[in-house]
Amino acid sequence: MLQYSVYVRVCNGADAVQKHRARLRDHLPDNGAIRFLVITEKQYASIEVLLGHLTEADEPFAAQQLTIL
Repeated sequence: MLQYSVYVRVCNGADAVQKHRARLRDHLPDNGAIRFLVITEKQYASIEVLLGHLTEADEPFAAQQLTIL
């Protein structure tokens, strides 16, 4: 079963990705699994959101407005 929690980390380059991948490997849970997905800025920019009716929260925004906690 997959847990639907998603955590995001912005990395500046492949070296940073490798560093954080190694950090995750060093702290794997005894029970459970981690899926690690790397996407490029270009791939992220091509995301399409398909909705029946847009709400105010779903309105498109500029990449500069994106805040990841």
